[in-house]
Amino acid sequence: MSRVKIQSLIDEHPWLADESLEVCAVGSTALYEACGRAGLPLPPKPQDLDLGWKLTPEAGTAFLASVGASATGSTAALERGTIATRLGRQRVEITSYRGGGNTREERIANDAAKRDMSIGALYWRLWDDRIEDPMAGLGDWSSGIIRACGDPARRIAEHPIRLLRYIRKAVALGYRLEKGTRTAIRQVARGINERIEPEAMAEELRRVLLTTSSPGAFFVICHEERVLVEILPELDPLFDGRPAGRLLYHPEISQALHMVLALSKAAALCKKEALEENEKLLLMLAVLCHDLGKGLTTDEELPAHPGHQESGVDLIEKLFARLPSLGSRYAVRFCQLGARNHSLLTKLRQLRVGTLVDLWADELYPIAKDFATLARLVRCDHEGRLTTQALGLASPPVESQGESPDVLEERLLTELTELDATLSAVSGEESRGLYPDDPEALKEHLRLARCEQLSASAFTENRQRKSKVGP
Repeated sequence: MSRVKIQSLIDEHPWLADESLEVCAVGSTALYEACGRAGLPLPPKPQDLDLGWKLTPEAGTAFLASVGASATGSTAALERGTIATRLGRQRVEITSYRGGGNTREERIANDAAKRDMSIGALYWRLWDDRIEDPMAGLGDWSSGIIRACGDPARRIAEHPIRLLRYIRKAVALGYRLEKGTRTAIRQVARGINERIEPEAMAEELRRVLLTTSSPGAFFVICHEERVLVEILPELDPLFDGRPAGRLLYHPEISQALHMVLALSKAAALCKKEALEENEKLLLMLAVLCHDLGKGLTTDEELPAHPGHQESGVDLIEKLFARLPSLGSRYAVRFCQLGARNHSLLTKLRQLRVGTLVDLWADELYPIAKDFATLARLVRCDHEGRLTTQALGLASPPVESQGESPDVLEERLLTELTELDATLSAVSGEESRGLYPDDPEALKEHLRLARCEQLSASAFTENRQRKSKVGP
């Protein structure tokens, strides 16, 4: 939040600058202000406002009532000493200083020692417009370091979710983990999933997928520090150095690199197209899960991954069963569909009529509203590869180099839409009239009717025409 907005809030609510309350803006707002004063690169502009003060939650609630404001707080928030209120249109969280102290400087310093990380432990004293930096967070910001406050093992023991937050913050900012913090992460990684509530872990993973430009880098660091095998055992094998496939099809060689590239392309695509959060999450989850089956490939089968599309389906079920709030049941089905069919979808017009009808009825029809997301998934899978030229190899013939990502996405969306329109035109009324009491016969008659419809359609004509192009 900018200085202008803070001053406007103080003008409307003068108690914010009452020295006896010791109100400080903390965290991102204080860091933003401190960087501006020091001439350092600015962090992202904070949207929320977090405050600290010396009042207990009970005393703070009573004070707010005395100035015509109300306080709210969940049980968990109150246990942390946090209450929330509204100052005009601005929702504000106010947390009591932790650790005590005889002076305001001691109270701030003791509170800072219990915060997550040094760059979030700056304080902007609103009563005298001074910055307090007890944990030298401004220096860490300038040096590009994520450092836990105080003893990192103790900070993680207090709130185990901090382990993931340190890594997420490092990836989001492109910073490095301070050595002591990194060491503590590795030391406490074993069994960490048992100490983090599934809802909290799912929320943190959603933040990784939705707010970082390279979610794959987060998973790489988690693998390096022995965290990934604990929190996402289904995903961890993809980062163990195994090849993505044969060199001709995956010149990036490493499956880990393929995942990093595919996820970063998906994040960039979400930003470019300004997708709504639900659309964005569905795509990111599908990209995350599309190659899980490769983690089951035996050493004898490598570098190929035969059957990985189908073998990933059960792993997706297990992942979401352990973290049910990560995505809806619809998201689970969509991710399974994507895993099973992401390779097949690139050659829709080459499939037999019966195969197309079955694919549409069993898989595509239920998710027709998200064909655009499905096309984006296939695009991201293909963009998650290097080219043979990048390895210094000879360029393949022009006709075998494939489509550009934009063309691939547009073509697939067109084909999915055309296929759906063609097969949806078969109403099924005739089949129901002929076999009202025989579900199996009805189903087979309807399937044959759809096959006939597709065989006589422009979709099939376009397939035949395309197959005749070229030598």
